Amino acid sequence: MAFALQIFIFLPLIGFLISLTHPERDEKRISRTALVTVGVNLAGFVLFLAYWALRGFPTLELKDFVLFHTDSYEFYIDFLFDRITATYVLVGTFLTLMVLLYSRHYMHREAGYKRFFSTVLFFYAGYNMVVFSGNMETMFTGWEVLGITSFLLIAFYRDRYLPVKNAVKVFSIYRIGDVGLLLAMWMMHHLFHANVSFHMLEDRAFVLEHLQPHSWSVSSWR
Repeated sequence: MAFALQIFIFLPLIGFLISLTHPERDEKRISRTALVTVGVNLAGFVLFLAYWALRGFPTLELKDFVLFHTDSYEFYIDFLFDRITATYVLVGTFLTLMVLLYSRHYMHREAGYKRFFSTVLFFYAGYNMVVFSGNMETMFTGWEVLGITSFLLIAFYRDRYLPVKNAVKVFSIYRIGDVGLLLAMWMMHHLFHANVSFHMLEDRAFVLEHLQPHSWSVSSWR
């Protein structure tokens, strides 16, 4: 079951790469690629949810790519799937599909038609990475994709003053979020001396064992 998570995570990225190959004025192929990508993801995810429910809603974790490894430390991309993830993926995929269905006609003959749909697909890929993330490092990667694509979507009409101004504001807010995430990652590594997944943090005994040298942390946790 864990292997199926890779499909829902990487299918939007594949759709994004395919959309880049379409001619600029071929609106039909551009919109069809986006709709098929998100539609197939939604249909497949609903079927996966049914099978997952029959199995008793188990928590799934997928340690996908080890990017850096030493004797004392391991940096890896980790994905986690539970009931909260299922809710966010279902809602986010449905809303993305509705946006694409509406934009297919609303953006007709608009300059930047391809740029819009490609950016939405990239945004959706970043959203899935954040929702499926199983550790802070994976979440930070998806967060950066969300920040870039949000800026590009808000500033889509880049020849107008207000969209660009609002995009810069949003970009600044994302950078503040970056600081918070980086501080959280630093604190996690300082306290646990390892790349800790969110699933590991659910183990109360594990957390208390590693926080024992930090009396203020243990007292607040209890």
